Amino acid sequence: MNRLNRDLFFKGFRKYLAAAIPEEQAERIWEEAGEEYDRILKEQPELKKHKGAMVLPAVVLYRAMAAHHTDTEILLKYGEKMGKRFAGLVRKITGFPGVSRFIWNHVESIALRMSSEENGYKRRLVFDPPEMYGVDILSCPYHELAKELGTEEAVLFICRLDKEYTQGFRKIRYDRNSALPEGAECCEYRLRFDEKKN
Repeated sequence: MNRLNRDLFFKGFRKYLAAAIPEEQAERIWEEAGEEYDRILKEQPELKKHKGAMVLPAVVLYRAMAAHHTDTEILLKYGEKMGKRFAGLVRKITGFPGVSRFIWNHVESIALRMSSEENGYKRRLVFDPPEMYGVDILSCPYHELAKELGTEEAVLFICRLDKEYTQGFRKIRYDRNSALPEGAECCEYRLRFDEKKN
């Protein structure tokens, strides 16, 4: 059985792909990606967890699409679509009174924890409290894994998902102006509290 059928983030991509290209071609891509997914997991079972759980499916799908001369932008646009879906959930959660303010009051510790070296990041802090909290990600474990697997571009799926879902925060402007896999020196994140942002 194709493991991609059970994958939380990617299982919906099968229909999305079949709507964008001929269904027979989409099925071949899906099956080939699933076969490579199984092969890699047999060799590297640790990739079932954390960063591998997001990166590996993106890598095998990206490669299968490229092998069939299919526009890989379809996968990246699916990342945007998933990000918008999660943005709706974030918007609902931060719509409860006081939630956005609570998050903002703890934003420094959240930023430090989420971009920590223990999580595999290398970073530069660009804090200007209480107005702005920022982090420049100099090395990202998702990006590094995609490079190790030989398909750096596939991580843009995660980058696009991330950029979209962060727009769901009410009263917190969350800007990412650059990304490592796009050739930038860093992924530049800037957070500011904004009472007017809904």
